[in-house]
Amino acid sequence: MAYATISDLEEWLAPEPAPANALRLLEQASDALDGALIGAMYDPTDADVQEVLRKACVRQVHWMMDRDDETGANNDLQSMSAGSRSFTRRTVGEGAGAAPRIAPQAVTVLRNSGLLTMWPLVVG
Repeated sequence: MAYATISDLEEWLAPEPAPANALRLLEQASDALDGALIGAMYDPTDADVQEVLRKACVRQVHWMMDRDDETGANNDLQSMSAGSRSFTRRTVGEGAGAAPRIAPQAVTVLRNSGLLTMWPLVVG
């Protein structure tokens, strides 16, 4: 189930309308957020948590729309040219690593709320 509704997305995108595939994008965005929150402890029935997830979901969809890549197929693209078509894919260990799968704005919403925390593991 998606964390946000088409109405939520339309409110965020205003004055632009939601795309025809908005429901699918919202579902995919919610799945991406679930993946980012694996291991996080929170009450999904809490109204404040639901609001954070809603906000993060619409930001994730907006990012997916801006990238024009709802499936994530272009996550490993390093560069692309239009004329005479040229694509360069990232390789392991190149640059800063793999491209993000979660919108930076969604990460900010999750971190600021405390849902996405980083606890370092200190050994020894």
